[in-house]
Amino acid sequence: MSAAARARPLRVVIIDDTADLRELLRLALGRGGYDVVGEAGDGRRGIEVVREQRPDLVLLDLSMPVMDGLEALPSIRRSVPRAKVVVLSGFGATQMSERALAVGADGYVQKGASLDSILDYVGEMTSGAPSPRAPHSLSVVPPLEESESRIHPAREDDGSPGEEAAGAAGAAGAPEPVEQAPRNPASASQISWWQALSMAPMGILELADEPLFRIVFANTTAQRLLGSSASPGTPLGFTSGPLATLVAYHRLDADASFEVELDGATVRATMRRTGWSVLVFLDSASDDVGLLRRAIATTAHEIRGPVAVICGIAETSEWGEDDLGPEVRARLMGSVARQARMLDSITADLLTAAQIQRGTLRFDLRPVRPRQVVESLVHDRYRGDPDPVVEVRVDDDREVRVDPLRLEQMVGNLLGNALKYGRAPFLVHVRGEDDRVCIDVVDHGPGVPEGFRDDLFREFTRASGTVATGTGLGLYVVRTLAEAQDATVGYAPGRYGGSVFTISLAAVEAPSLPEPPVEGVGDSSE
Repeated sequence: MSAAARARPLRVVIIDDTADLRELLRLALGRGGYDVVGEAGDGRRGIEVVREQRPDLVLLDLSMPVMDGLEALPSIRRSVPRAKVVVLSGFGATQMSERALAVGADGYVQKGASLDSILDYVGEMTSGAPSPRAPHSLSVVPPLEESESRIHPAREDDGSPGEEAAGAAGAAGAPEPVEQAPRNPASASQISWWQALSMAPMGILELADEPLFRIVFANTTAQRLLGSSASPGTPLGFTSGPLATLVAYHRLDADASFEVELDGATVRATMRRTGWSVLVFLDSASDDVGLLRRAIATTAHEIRGPVAVICGIAETSEWGEDDLGPEVRARLMGSVARQARMLDSITADLLTAAQIQRGTLRFDLRPVRPRQVVESLVHDRYRGDPDPVVEVRVDDDREVRVDPLRLEQMVGNLLGNALKYGRAPFLVHVRGEDDRVCIDVVDHGPGVPEGFRDDLFREFTRASGTVATGTGLGLYVVRTLAEAQDATVGYAPGRYGGSVFTISLAAVEAPSLPEPPVEGVGDSSE
């Protein structure tokens, strides 16, 4: 840059969808002598701000709603060809830096780097020195070696553990076990065979040996793979047409094995015949490995953002009073609280998903007024936050029988989904519908693409055209928690655009109607 350009503070535009991180970077850059002239929360708005402000430096997040950083970068580069563009992301530098640099970025900073190191890096990038041959990249976490980054499946041995143990005991010259009187398994076991089948990690499906193959029993894993319609008495064809076709094809075989697509996953099915029914064992382990890898990467990115903000704010605690006044410190503490709640929400969904997989989900059902849960949730999470204004409207105050903590998790996930993918204004509406109490979570964003609506509540799914981040667990958790509490959750497009997600719960009391006034009551003239 010219000497005249260096005589004034460098002008900076920050484009990131996390308001708390934008404020933190603005404070750090201001302290370092830079002039932050604009901010944006998505790539499309970022392009507009860059065109208006003509900055010398752009800090650009990669993963944002509406338009991501990689998509916005070429337009930003054309608008300010001489500006330096430094990309921010929570993904590993080895995975994303080449893509960012290929479309015009000058450097790469991984979220989580210290504020001082970011300032030093930006200073080097804008110092006016000749650009090095190799592009700059700053990462606070060294990339994994190839051997470390792979997931190795557990080794499968031919012999069973019992045989190995018996062989080892025999080799050691241990005495033969003393024969004991047989014990009654029912009195010895602490769980029933029914519980054992229900908690099995493999799907177990018992079908009546008849043309319709009605479902007799489906354990937790089978219900997860087949969906909510896998209830006893339901014809298998109503639940999964492809599986019903293959079962009918192999119905005369003593045993058979085949692959089938269930809920978007490839599942290995094994059939066994009994004297009166057909058993189908469903194993999705091979597909689950790939799903697990994607889930780990996505969740790590989601966790990295809040951690980066909290670490950065902790770093500012060493700054003096001249850099941080009481008002700024109060805002930063509010940011810590928001990001900590975000981490709590992510970990709660991860724990709930694990409990769903293991069949160990538990509920404490009690009479609860949804109004109290909703009002408390909105007050605690969005108090003092001027950006996402959430309105609460209550038209029905009846009680429902539900676990209050699980209901809070359900409404919180729907609100978080609205704030991430929708647009203001946001509304939570508690209303009555016959013998049920409904909770609507309304936003005015683009809505859910029609082709994605059937997969909306599946595990680890996001719309293919969506660039906003997320674990893909939130709506899946809401659906599972709702079904376990005799509730439902659904989606409908808003009347004037946007999305309406509705939780419907059975009311435990009849709606109270206002009594008509009685003539003469309270009249003291008589």
